[in-house]
Amino acid sequence: MPYSDDISQEIESYLGFLIDHELDDAYETEPLNRTLSENKQRIQRAVAAPAHIQVTAPPAGGAVNALRPPGMVHLDIAAAQHEAKQRAAAARSFDELYAELDAFQHMPLRHEGAKALVKFRGAPAPALMVIGEPPDPDEDDSGLAFAGKPGELMDKALKAAGLETQSLLAPCVPWRPAGGRPLTPEDVTLSAPFLHALIRLAQPKALLLLGAPAVACALNLDQSLSKLRGRVVSYHENGLQIPVVAAYPPRLLLSQPQAKALFWRDLLELKVKAGL
Repeated sequence: MPYSDDISQEIESYLGFLIDHELDDAYETEPLNRTLSENKQRIQRAVAAPAHIQVTAPPAGGAVNALRPPGMVHLDIAAAQHEAKQRAAAARSFDELYAELDAFQHMPLRHEGAKALVKFRGAPAPALMVIGEPPDPDEDDSGLAFAGKPGELMDKALKAAGLETQSLLAPCVPWRPAGGRPLTPEDVTLSAPFLHALIRLAQPKALLLLGAPAVACALNLDQSLSKLRGRVVSYHENGLQIPVVAAYPPRLLLSQPQAKALFWRDLLELKVKAGL
């Protein structure tokens, strides 16, 4: 039975509050045995990614980023961003893009201990491109986007919408931040050119952005996800003009099941608008 407008507004307000105050992991759908070693990391991990992300590159010669590994504390961000854009623009295939990304050493994010460069999975010539949050431990282990329970939930949603075989799924950044920490402006600035190149090569008919980090990397927007979701906007880059919808990420849907109805509405609206 569909939600009434009043109930939908209450749910959206509730979820918006959780996300804007970084409380989207406040509840679990099942009891969690925190004495097991595999669950201890959830107690020690960094705060979830904030809904507001400033994506302007830090000025050259500015304060040193405390998250940079030793040996990169004096990294020239402007020069690194220029190199990232050149490498991304040079790629003429997915293999070339990942080769350029693998060769790009001036991204502090890649030196934080991630196990693998996380690549997309799905259709190489998609109708829909889904861009998710930074890689989690399951994606880091497999080297593929949308692994584990969030990926299973996403696959089920795409299958129900008739888009499973027409979708490409990718993370917003190619390496897992240490401890699942929030993205920094530096992470976004240096990763975005490669994400734009992936979109250019995939040539999707529509983009689905899941979570604030995906919005920051793809659209260069510093805006609350709760305010942006549900609206159809446009992606303009590399001569492309693609309809875009921002929606709640599957990680939140697993901990807040009431968000599933809103996610489903957003997915179907994008499907209709893009004629998928």
